[in-house]
Amino acid sequence: MAGKSIADRLAGLEKPDEISDSQEIWATIKTILVIIRVSLFVAIIVISEIMEQYFFRGLSLSIWSLIVGIPLFILVSVAIINGDKMFDTNVDEDDPSALKHPIRKRV
Repeated sequence: MAGKSIADRLAGLEKPDEISDSQEIWATIKTILVIIRVSLFVAIIVISEIMEQYFFRGLSLSIWSLIVGIPLFILVSVAIINGDKMFDTNVDEDDPSALKHPIRKRV
């Protein structure tokens, strides 16, 4: 069970990737969306902790951060999920990776 040697790994780096341009573009956009999602999550927490004493239109800014931040977080998450479904070509319809009824298959 020996792993690949260093020479084999370096030779593997010279092979071109077998992904399309649209998949590479999606990988870049997905990285940006994930960074935005994480920073949005942190911003929601920070704003809700710091801005409790300030009010805008009758509600504190901590409540406004939740009102605005949670739908934005969900929207970015849905965009990531839909983009993964749209640009993922590794999924084969004939050979599913997950069993629909795994307990029945094992018995």
